[in-house]
Amino acid sequence: MAENDEDRDTDDLSEEASPYRLEEFRRKGQVSQSKELVALFVAVACGVAVFAMAPGFAEEIIKFMKDTFSNGLIAKPGDDMQKIAGDRLLDMLIVVAKIGLPISLIGMVLGIASHLAQIGFIFSTEAITPDLDKINPLNGLKRLFSMRNLTETARVLVKGIVVLYVAYVMVKSDILESPALIFQNPKAILDVLGKSGKSLFLSLMGVLAVFAAIDFVLQRREFGKQVRVTRKEAKQEAKEQDGDPMVKSRIRSIQRDMARKRMMKEVKSADVIITNPTHIAIALRYDKDKMIAPKVVAKGADFMAENIKKLAREAGIPLVENVPLARAMFKSVKVGHVIPRNLFQAVAEVLAYVYKLKNKSI
Repeated sequence: MAENDEDRDTDDLSEEASPYRLEEFRRKGQVSQSKELVALFVAVACGVAVFAMAPGFAEEIIKFMKDTFSNGLIAKPGDDMQKIAGDRLLDMLIVVAKIGLPISLIGMVLGIASHLAQIGFIFSTEAITPDLDKINPLNGLKRLFSMRNLTETARVLVKGIVVLYVAYVMVKSDILESPALIFQNPKAILDVLGKSGKSLFLSLMGVLAVFAAIDFVLQRREFGKQVRVTRKEAKQEAKEQDGDPMVKSRIRSIQRDMARKRMMKEVKSADVIITNPTHIAIALRYDKDKMIAPKVVAKGADFMAENIKKLAREAGIPLVENVPLARAMFKSVKVGHVIPRNLFQAVAEVLAYVYKLKNKSI
């Protein structure tokens, strides 16, 4: 939209966003999404992957530690210490890559999947388009100390404090018992660390799940407020999408006039005009070789009825007064439609009378 959403008075935003406005925001890359929810999915996926592949990781770590402490750190006279250190560093990097790359790949895939699950696929260049307002120091300061940023900062601080407290409570006892692990073999140490890590992981994921749920609701609510419009904007948008009501009304008026003129031309082709007699006129035509039933070619009330009767007199078309039949057809039969079955008998009697006058047969 042309206006700056941040400068509008939120008290006046009383109207829900239209699908058109939501689509405009989507094209700009502005959608409702929770980064906390994405982070939770990534963390859970990576944690589950770590525990699933933990036995293989443990073997790699144990193998590296044994090789390093039994052979890798032993140097003989004349050995190149720099080369030995470099080899050990390379071996360590290989182990880290074997462990880290699969986890990173899983996290990346789940991160993308969680984004798509929330907002679908969006391609927008507006987010990377240079904008002078974004690099304006004054505008930057306003955004920095805006209520939205202050609220976000407070939420991050609260989340950090809660996470650190939960982590401290979970690992406190393990830290106190950790000196006893010095006398254990590597596998036993990794088993203990694995159990502690699992408990810590489940606790932290529970905390993050609560924050993610809160963030998801808040982001939806905030985005809903952001895309709301004033009553004036809603009317203007409807006018732009559906057209000016005055223009549409004029078009409908012209269409009615054209339809009326076509209908009045059809009066001259009618076989009989059934009248009320003063308020209603129905023009009927019947061709037994081409029609299954008589058809209403024109109808009107009051002034229009007078015009139909005038054209009929000029064309020499008989006018028959039948109040019940005229009212029934005026209410139930549209112009261009054949009469319903329940009116066949009454219309047939009228046509028989007219054809008798004209010496024709039905």
